[in-house]
Amino acid sequence: MRRFEFVAGTSNKFWEISQSDTEVTVRFGRIGSEGQTQTKDYGSWEGAAERVRKLVAEKLKEGYMEVAGSGPRPETEPGFRTPPVLPRYEVPLLPADGPLKLGGVSLPRGRRLSGSTEFAPMGVTPIDEPVIWATDDLVEDAGRMLHLLRQPASARNLVPVLLAGMEHEPNRPWDSHEFCPTDPRRAVLVDVGAELASAWGGNFETDDEFDSERLDSVRPFGKTFPGLARPASLDHIIDDSDVLSQIRGRRIGLIAAARPAEVLAATGWVGAVNVYDDPALLSAVLRSWEVRWNAYLVEVGFDTLTLTVGNPPRDDKTSLAVAAEHCAFCSDNIWQGSGNIAAYARELAGSPTWQFWFD
Repeated sequence: MRRFEFVAGTSNKFWEISQSDTEVTVRFGRIGSEGQTQTKDYGSWEGAAERVRKLVAEKLKEGYMEVAGSGPRPETEPGFRTPPVLPRYEVPLLPADGPLKLGGVSLPRGRRLSGSTEFAPMGVTPIDEPVIWATDDLVEDAGRMLHLLRQPASARNLVPVLLAGMEHEPNRPWDSHEFCPTDPRRAVLVDVGAELASAWGGNFETDDEFDSERLDSVRPFGKTFPGLARPASLDHIIDDSDVLSQIRGRRIGLIAAARPAEVLAATGWVGAVNVYDDPALLSAVLRSWEVRWNAYLVEVGFDTLTLTVGNPPRDDKTSLAVAAEHCAFCSDNIWQGSGNIAAYARELAGSPTWQFWFD
């Protein structure tokens, strides 16, 4: 049993949670009272464990504090694994403000951008150093420049990305400092399969008509996440230079990170905050996609992401499996896009780009 308390102002509440096989029991009320108890069966140990994890995360976000000694976390709890002791994170050195020449590529004047601790994920230590160097103005042939910058930037532990803003407020989120840098190494501590399974299940938490419509839209799948997709081959990788050459008129950013997948955690991107309370979870998924699909983050907007895909799914079965991952990662691609997962899968087959928008 784990106990959490919230004591602030006139609030003096407790909340407890425990799991017994497939059942989850919560007890809550004013501190000193017996409170109310509710028990629900989730049909499987995994489903119950995922529900425990999600409810705990919600309570922590609401400001509840766990009472020391209330009970150990189970070693098999999905999501973040017990973190190892990491050495102090050293932020890679960013270029100085001004025009930049890197590996024979000349960029117009740019500057280092700092984040704001206001946007720090709960319980995560923010980094108060700048982690972004960004051009002040749009670069006309931005995609081609990004391609040319990859190798020289990597030698300095930097990742080039295209930076987009809101349609009517292009300065957001970068110049408005609506991000909070964090240690990107945290992404390797995430169980990607468990996180996607949790996100998938979160789409079907009630038994109302809305849930029924969503279930219809993800057939042949049901309420249980089908698992991570497997690429058929890694023998035919598509170069993304042609795709990038078509992207024009973007700011170019150099991010202090080791690989594109780390950009979201390193910058502390909050574009998906309505879905994920920690960008390290997104970085973990992107890292998995880099390995399996040669999918690399190339553009980050206020609430949008664009990836180029070197090894896209090509057959119907694999495309459908990847579509399930996308639905778990960013369900708005389905609910506010294709309408159903089968139609979305057909769009993925052979596509050299993946795009995500978080409502």
